[in-house]
Formats: sequence, structure tokens, C-alpha cells
Amino acid sequence: MVMGILFIIFDMLIAISTSPIFAPYSDLPIWKTPPNILAGLFFDLINGFILVAVYVIIYNGIPGFGWEKGLYYGLIVGLFRVVMMSFSSIVMYNIPLRLVITSLITGYIEIAILCIILAVIYEKLKE
Repeated sequence: MVMGILFIIFDMLIAISTSPIFAPYSDLPIWKTPPNILAGLFFDLINGFILVAVYVIIYNGIPGFGWEKGLYYGLIVGLFRVVMMSFSSIVMYNIPLRLVITSLITGYIEIAILCIILAVIYEKLKE
């Protein structure tokens, strides 16, 4: 539950901080208007549960300890969540490359931080 709430908080912070970059493109026909906020909250909670469940399952196979283990996990998760989504966006949507790159960078930072927090919390709970 904590990770899902952190997903929600980080998503809001990223949306606020990147809005100057995305604002000039707000009229593109690729956006849902208005966005489905309730679905976003629900999916962030689900993402948090999945992130924790997979971490617990593969915990012993991740190198490092504590925050380092979280960073490695974040790099792995980022490849599947952020990089693949960015590549798909380029292929499937007529979206400016600047937006894809911004999403790629902020998404990778978000997932790395979330995974580091997850690892630190998990280590504390294991003690």
C-alpha cells in the first residue's frame, strides 16, 4: 500500500514539475481530456503492489544490499516499465520526441527512487 501511495505522490510531483514542458503540446489529439484521475490512482496502487510482490519474489537474486539492491531493482524495472513504454510511444503515437525523452528521464528517476525506498523499507522490516 505504501508503494502505491508513493507512486501517486511521485506521479503528481512529476506532472507538476514537467507541466511547463508538456503544456505547449496540450492541444495534440493524443491526450485524454479530461484524464481519468480515479483510474490513475487505482492503477498506481496496483503498480505499487506489483512492484513489491516482484521484489519479494526475486529479492535473493538481486545483487547488493539495502539501497543498492533497490537501485539495481530500479534499473531492471525501469527497462521494462519506462524504456519499453517510451519506445512504444515513438512507434504508436505521433508524439514529439521531446515529450518521449522527458517521460523517459522522469520515469526512470521515479522508478529508481521508488525502488530504493522499497529496498530500504524491506530491509528494515526484515530485521
